[in-house]
Amino acid sequence: MLDQWTDWTREAMVWIQQTGSAGWIWFVILYTISCVLFLPGSVLSFGAGAVYGFWGGTVLVSIASVGGALANFLLTRYLLRGWMERRFAHSKKIHALNHVATKDAWRMIILTRISPILPHSLVSCAFGLSRINFWRYIAASWVGFLPISAAYAYGGAVIGAAAKGGIHQGPWAWALYTVELAFTIAVTIWITRTAHRALRAVAPDVVDEGERNPKKVESVIS
Repeated sequence: MLDQWTDWTREAMVWIQQTGSAGWIWFVILYTISCVLFLPGSVLSFGAGAVYGFWGGTVLVSIASVGGALANFLLTRYLLRGWMERRFAHSKKIHALNHVATKDAWRMIILTRISPILPHSLVSCAFGLSRINFWRYIAASWVGFLPISAAYAYGGAVIGAAAKGGIHQGPWAWALYTVELAFTIAVTIWITRTAHRALRAVAPDVVDEGERNPKKVESVIS
């Protein structure tokens, strides 16, 4: 299913590029759907950078990420609360996350958006069960999504530039593309590891429990 989704999103990005300014709206809708269905959005994030460049891609991916986070948050808080509470009833990770979030919402939201310790869609559902303020949740989520959105958009912009220029660009051009991609990957790893360490310091039960039992996270959403 994931392979089919990846192929479909690639085709969707081609269509979005052809729709002009309306493509921004369609991108946000498609990204939001991927979040609600717990499907990966990495192809869309790279695609936004390839189609709209670094700045446009960064803004678009960050907005779409918040849109997806908002959808899962509202669905959990107002429509699926009972079902979600039963689903997460025995998840120590989710309970620990919400316990710390009630005391330090800003930091917890931002760090869990940057750190890959939990899937973003799962985090959004977990926060929907908490007492976190709606506007604080939106603002902190946007701040947390911004650096990763920028990294994806930059990587996509580099790949897009390489694709548009074709293979006959000379060794120096391809060397530059390679360096830029390597730099993007290195910065992304550094950001996520830094956030991971900070998250462990703030909420060790959330991080350590997941590291000891990584399959528990998968069982929650399966």
